[in-house]
Amino acid sequence: MRFPDEVPTLSDGVVTLRAHSPADIDGIVEQCVDPESVKWTTVPHPYQRGDAEKWIGEQVPAAWANDSAYTFAIEAEHHDGIRKFAGSVDLRRDREGVAEIAFGLHPGARGRGVMRRAINLLIDWGFTERGFDMILWLAYVGNWASRKAVWANGFSFDGTIRSYLAQRGERHDAWVGSLRRDDPREPAKPWYVPPVLETERLRLRPPADTDAPRLDELANDERGRHFNGRIAGVADISGERWVHRMRERNATGEQVNWVIADKATDQMLGQFQLHELGGMDDSEAQPGYGVHPDARGKGLATEALNAVCEWAFRPVADGGFGKRRLTISTAESNTASRHAADRAGFTHVASIPTGYTIGETGFEDEVIYSLINENWSASSG
Repeated sequence: MRFPDEVPTLSDGVVTLRAHSPADIDGIVEQCVDPESVKWTTVPHPYQRGDAEKWIGEQVPAAWANDSAYTFAIEAEHHDGIRKFAGSVDLRRDREGVAEIAFGLHPGARGRGVMRRAINLLIDWGFTERGFDMILWLAYVGNWASRKAVWANGFSFDGTIRSYLAQRGERHDAWVGSLRRDDPREPAKPWYVPPVLETERLRLRPPADTDAPRLDELANDERGRHFNGRIAGVADISGERWVHRMRERNATGEQVNWVIADKATDQMLGQFQLHELGGMDDSEAQPGYGVHPDARGKGLATEALNAVCEWAFRPVADGGFGKRRLTISTAESNTASRHAADRAGFTHVASIPTGYTIGETGFEDEVIYSLINENWSASSG
């Protein structure tokens, strides 16, 4: 196909895909020197104006001409209200019937759903006009924005390939996903974004990279390891890995994970999750929590638990989670966890003999606490 004459224009009324032009060069440079673009893509670093001129003047036209890649400029409104170049998106032929999708967004257009719309336009065109049967997505592990953009368009998440992608002389682990021609164009699973919940002293918020050092201290605390050290995924976990795991389980709809932070300083004081979601009874969830060693004995777990219970029982239509019942499971000797459950209004409903692992090799009775949402109805969720 001849560039730019045969490059189609695709639009949904909000986002437009079109051929690149020299007028886009300033925007391309701005995008490619942005720290997020440098971190997550293979753009030359440092990036010069000549790189942009060569890319749209030689490389993009050549790829259209030999049908190896189909690269579009994204045009959309920026945060300043001006409609202009907002990024690029392309399909690259991988093998017969298969293409790989790649994309990058100008910083001025991020956080507005632009890439989700651009991807939707491109994959429709790729399947209908180019005849692809499957579209692959690859990204460096940790590129959550890229992953969420394809998730919103129905891509499956198919796992991690170690050391698969190269970037400036280094190799990185890669996430891989895919979308087939006849797959639904909507998420197969929820992606939970934990809402910010505030109490008198606390702010429950999504995890941040800066929480890793104190999560590491919590993970290696003797008391915490006594009660949690043999739970799958907890033993020998680092703080950095813990942050990643919290985000991962939010993204796969398995859990809702918060960091418990000081309301005034934002210092990490503990962690909280709702887990066992989407099981046989999707009206139930199980709270789990841990408090940093230097923040214990102050009633913070109870305060956080009360905040999460209020949100979890609130109807979805009112911004809540719409749950009917919350259940806490812990070891009989975990008096701190049991005290928090008691003070938050939970009732001890059952015990399972030797049902809870403790320490390196031990077992003790597992105690079950329950709290029922008396105002729940099937429409709440």
